[in-house]
Amino acid sequence: MFFGVRGTNKRKRAQRIKIFWSKWMMFLMGIKIKVEGAEDLDMSRNYIICPNHKSDLDIILMYLIFPIDFAFLGKSELLKWPVIRFFFRRGIDIPVYRDSVSKAARCLVQAKTEIENSISIVIFPEGGWDLGETKLRRFKNGAFQLAIDTGVPLLPVTFKNNYELFTDYTDLSGNSRPGTARIVVHEPIETRFLSRKDLLHLKLKTFNIIEKELGFGN
Repeated sequence: MFFGVRGTNKRKRAQRIKIFWSKWMMFLMGIKIKVEGAEDLDMSRNYIICPNHKSDLDIILMYLIFPIDFAFLGKSELLKWPVIRFFFRRGIDIPVYRDSVSKAARCLVQAKTEIENSISIVIFPEGGWDLGETKLRRFKNGAFQLAIDTGVPLLPVTFKNNYELFTDYTDLSGNSRPGTARIVVHEPIETRFLSRKDLLHLKLKTFNIIEKELGFGN
């Protein structure tokens, strides 16, 4: 099944494998999902998708929430997942190597190329997470810079309780529990008329939307 992820149709084959893997993982952990807002989303467009990130479950669920072609733009630590590592190495997803400025620049060029091919990009703007964290970390600039530079809508997504259901991917029995993962897909934020001067405002707006949904905002 994995060996078929090559050639001109590799993205479609990869998407089918990812969805199958995600459903299998959900079945093993006894986790169901409840999604709000996705039914109103125009699936014919591509987006810069910005979810909060406090659990490895966030990665798995992305494939079940969005029936569109997307690529993760994520730190190289995501390669700890065997399935994820496979797709990064096949060029389906885009790893970010923060210890190399030149590699990081090439990643952004690759992301822009994917966007030109009508593929969405998923970026966790917090940049990472640690066990025990619940509140949002300060957002990094990358997702918002990419959205402004390409004019692609930015799509905030809130994972409301994933950190309660699944934390450590190395121990399904000890760090996962059955339940319902609650996700909110917010309205897209248009960026085609924005410039780099608007980056801070766009970042703050996205942060406030997610923070409010989590119950931490005013």
